[in-house]
Amino acid sequence: MTKQTITLFQVSMILIGSIGIINHVIMIPMLLDSSGRDSWISILLVSVIYLIWISLIFIIYKNIKNEHLFLWLKINFGKFIIYPIIFMVVLYLITIGVVALKETLTFFSFYLPETPRFVLGILFSMICFYNAERGIQSIALTTGVLLPIVFLLGFFVMFANVPHKDYSLLQPMMENGMKPVFRGMVYPAAGFLELIFILFLQHHICSKIKLYQLIALGIVIIGITIGPVMAAIIEFGPFVAANQRYPAFEEWRLVSIGRYIENLDFLSVYQWLVGILIRLSLVVFLIPDLLSITNQKTRNGVMFAILSCILLISILPISDSSFYWFVSQIVLPVSALGLFLFSILLIVFVWVVTYKKSS
Repeated sequence: MTKQTITLFQVSMILIGSIGIINHVIMIPMLLDSSGRDSWISILLVSVIYLIWISLIFIIYKNIKNEHLFLWLKINFGKFIIYPIIFMVVLYLITIGVVALKETLTFFSFYLPETPRFVLGILFSMICFYNAERGIQSIALTTGVLLPIVFLLGFFVMFANVPHKDYSLLQPMMENGMKPVFRGMVYPAAGFLELIFILFLQHHICSKIKLYQLIALGIVIIGITIGPVMAAIIEFGPFVAANQRYPAFEEWRLVSIGRYIENLDFLSVYQWLVGILIRLSLVVFLIPDLLSITNQKTRNGVMFAILSCILLISILPISDSSFYWFVSQIVLPVSALGLFLFSILLIVFVWVVTYKKSS
């Protein structure tokens, strides 16, 4: 397969779309369950650590110099050290793919209750497979066309709901102390740390990355995380919002234009479709790319197998409450810890390589 390159701006759009579906939607009820009214404070606190962590990602990038991350690791440390790491990364990518598709099927069951989830899953999988099979440029182009409309709809619902907002619901702050605030920090962190994907894609980026660009991207991701959380609290109150399955989309039910135009929540379907298309396409593309599979037929076979695995797990008869518990108590905390430790491990590897070269 011919190597495809894209710009940093295109990579940023892909990451915003992919991280958006987790931080803008999926993790919000879990954060509200954990931190309640102080959820937005949890996001602000973890954001400070996040912006510092971004500098570590930049240091790793500067030392690897746009090389394929796992080829660089293999050359410098050998396959016996790297293969277990690759296995864990692939397992992680499959897991977040399952979470994304399972949540999508749950969301669409509200609108299409009589449609079998297996049918919806196959439809989504086919679209994502085609997008991923065409390469990173296809993912970048579809993101560039579809994501701006998501932004416009987001600003629309934000301004349309101004009459329903009561900022006094953000107070009192920390009425139960700092423990709930700290407990909730892990949920936005799980999405924030996915910025490490930029290292997985760096060999496809045709320009050099600068620190201020990464920080700007991080600030945008913080914005799309804290916005819907605060909106849910000030529009519904912390207790009602915590009981909602998808608070970010419940906000659409409040939107009306004049006296006669209501029920605009169908527009949220478009937002979700764009998010799942970007996230699942990226996951399916990354796995054979990280494995350095260059033969197109082999790549397609791996992508088909990965998508089939994700689909089959997603349609297992697991109750929504059990899956919600699994994601909130296992997947997101382990993801946050794993990605953070992986970034620290990469820093250690970079230091070792630098030390060897200097000596």
